[in-house]
Amino acid sequence: MTRHLSVDPDELKRIVKEAIREELSAAGLRIDEPEHQFEAREDFRFLRNIRQALAGISSKVGAAVILSIVSGLLWLLWNGFQALLPPR
Repeated sequence: MTRHLSVDPDELKRIVKEAIREELSAAGLRIDEPEHQFEAREDFRFLRNIRQALAGISSKVGAAVILSIVSGLLWLLWNGFQALLPPR
């Protein structure tokens, strides 16, 4: 036997908002007052800036590693080529 409940859209919206607030609060994120919402936004903005900075750093480090590997291989090839040439 199935039961059908009818909930008006405003009541459903209130229930969903309350559930989301409870879950966010359980996760340690308070958004029940405007100042808390502002602080949460700033925290997320700060985390985004850190993530973007680390992505930039990691791409530069990766490029440096690739450059050093390529330079080492070219140096090795050059020394091998010079070893094959007769001494002057």
